[in-house]
Amino acid sequence: MGRKQNRISEQIKEIVANFVVENIPTQYGIVSITRVLITKDGSRAKVYFGVLPEENSKKVKAFLEENKSELRSRIRKLKIKVIPELDFEEDRELRVMEKIWGKNE
Repeated sequence: MGRKQNRISEQIKEIVANFVVENIPTQYGIVSITRVLITKDGSRAKVYFGVLPEENSKKVKAFLEENKSELRSRIRKLKIKVIPELDFEEDRELRVMEKIWGKNE
C-alpha cells in the first residue's frame, strides 16, 4: 500500500473504532478494530475486528453491517475522492497468534 492509502486506512480505522466505542452495546464484549485494508482504487475497504468473547463475533459483524451507511457518512468527512464500500471481517490472525504463543507457555 502506498503512503496515501496507509493514511486513509488509518483514518478509517480511527473513525470505525470511535464509532464502536460510542455505540456498540456493552453486552457484545470488548471490540477492537485491528486493521483496515483498502483496494488500490480506493473503492473498497476491508475492516478487520477482534472481539472478546469470540462467540459474539457474529453479533459484532451484524452491528457493523447495520451501521454501514452511518460509517460511510462519517468517512465522507475525510473529503477523499472515493468513499469506499465497507466489508467487515473478524481478524482471524489474532486467533492464530494466540494459539501459537499459547503453546509456548
